[in-house]
Amino acid sequence: MTDYYQTLGVSEGASPDEIKKAYRSLANKHHPDKGGDQAVFKNISVAYENLSDPQKKAEYDQQRQYGAGPQFNAGGAGFDPFGHMFGQGFGGQHPFADIFGHRPGMRRNRDLNIQCQVSLLDSYLGKQLEASYRLPSGRNQNVVINVPPGINHGETIRYTGLGDDSVQGSPRGNLNVTVIVLPDPKFTRHGDDIYTTISINPIEAIIGCRKTIQTITGQTLDLEIRGGVESGVEFASHGTGFPNVNNGVKGRFVSVINIKTPTITDPLIIAELRKINDAISKTS
Repeated sequence: MTDYYQTLGVSEGASPDEIKKAYRSLANKHHPDKGGDQAVFKNISVAYENLSDPQKKAEYDQQRQYGAGPQFNAGGAGFDPFGHMFGQGFGGQHPFADIFGHRPGMRRNRDLNIQCQVSLLDSYLGKQLEASYRLPSGRNQNVVINVPPGINHGETIRYTGLGDDSVQGSPRGNLNVTVIVLPDPKFTRHGDDIYTTISINPIEAIIGCRKTIQTITGQTLDLEIRGGVESGVEFASHGTGFPNVNNGVKGRFVSVINIKTPTITDPLIIAELRKINDAISKTS
C-alpha cells in the first residue's frame, strides 16, 4: 500500500495547510514542464488528492490502520492493465489489489477501493476491463469496468452496490476503482493536451525543415518548421488532443522543438561548418 504521507514528506498529523504546502513545493520541483520526472509528479498528485479530501483521507487512514483486504483476479487477453503493480505477496499474478481494510463488528457494509492500470493510449480511447474478485463475505463478484475516453491519472470510477456485502440487512457498499495511467515513452499529458518532442539538428533549425510526426493513435501530421526556430518552441494542432471526460471537447496535440547538436569528428565537415559560422557571424 502506497504511503501517501511519505510521498509528500508530511506526518500523519499534518494540517491541511501543511499538506497543501508540501504538495505545492514538490509539484513545483518535479513538474514535467520543468524537467521533472513524470511518474514522480503523478505519485505526488495522487497522494495530494487522497490526503486533501477529508473523506478520502479518513478512508485511507483506516486502511492503513487495519491492513489490506482480499486479493482479486482478472481475465481477458491482450494488454494486461493490472500486472506487477502491487508488490510482493501477489507474485505478479493478481491484477487487482484491494486496498480496503475490513474492520470486524462494523454495522454497515463499507466501500471497496481498488486500482487498475491502463496505458496512455487506453486513457485516450477508453477501455473496457472485466474482473472477478472475492468479497469479504467470501462470495465472488464480477464487474465490467468501463474506463471512459479522456480519464485522468488518479481519477476514480464508482460502481454503486458492488462493495462489501458481509453485514446482513445493510445495503451493500460501493466499489471505487482508481485509474492509474502508465507513463508513455513518446507522449505526455498536460490537462487535455498531448505533448511530444521533435528533435532537429542545428542546420535544420537555421534553414527550416519539414517533419512528419506520429500522433498517439498512429496517425501522421506534417509539420512545417520555419528557419530560425529555437528549442522549446511549440507547434499546436487543435482538436487532436485528449477528449475532456466531462464534455468530450478535445485538447491540442503539441509538438515541442528540441535542437539536438550532433557530435562531428570529420575534419572536412568541421572546416565547412567553420566557414558557414564565419559567414553567419558577418551578417549578425
